[in-house]
Amino acid sequence: MKIKKIKLSNLKFGPIRNEVLPEGFILRVQKYKNKLKEVETSSLEETISNFQRDLHPEDELKVWEVIAELYETKARANWTNKERKECFKKLLLSTMS
Repeated sequence: MKIKKIKLSNLKFGPIRNEVLPEGFILRVQKYKNKLKEVETSSLEETISNFQRDLHPEDELKVWEVIAELYETKARANWTNKERKECFKKLLLSTMS
């Protein structure tokens, strides 16, 4: 397999595949984003747009809900912002296997 480097500016968003998301979907997104607000800073609009582009938005949302639950369980009040971001990064990377 050959790896080709391309400029980030050359990447394009995929098409909207799900113009309408299931009932209650946006509320669930708001809930997980609230739990991750310290470390995941994309806007609600950007996030919804990303879900609309997913082939299986419900499956993707479930992954984010688990990440948020685990983050909420693991993050400590006395952690620095750097420690919080590192925890989030590890949780996110664990879903990419």
